[in-house]
Amino acid sequence: MDARKLILTNSFTLRELLRLKTQYLSKKRIVYGRIQKVTEDESFDKFILLIADLSSSGYFIFNFTLCFITVGTFFTDDEKAGLLMLSICLFYGFVAFIYRVKVSRLSFVIVIKLALLRLRMRWYKISPPQIMDD
Repeated sequence: MDARKLILTNSFTLRELLRLKTQYLSKKRIVYGRIQKVTEDESFDKFILLIADLSSSGYFIFNFTLCFITVGTFFTDDEKAGLLMLSICLFYGFVAFIYRVKVSRLSFVIVIKLALLRLRMRWYKISPPQIMDD
């Protein structure tokens, strides 16, 4: 599946896309100013893929590890320890999403949709754009 088609089928509303476009234009103005044109590598769809990658970086691996430990605790120890670990895992997931919302300055719904976009990117083997550090 193409990256643009993946973004369009991710159920973003017009308001959410406009919010992402505003953030894209402000970042572009900071880097290039108002006159410079962007290249194909710095287009709006690549920006959405990059924001999806950054908003979910490290989140999924740690949460899957916590869920694996929770399932192991549930089957080896008693049920109370498993439920305690499950509640800790869910609490951490909620706190991590709140942190991602504050860092990215986007709404909670947009961050959830970006995380789902990142999962779909993995499913369809679409790699996120690379960040070039000088």
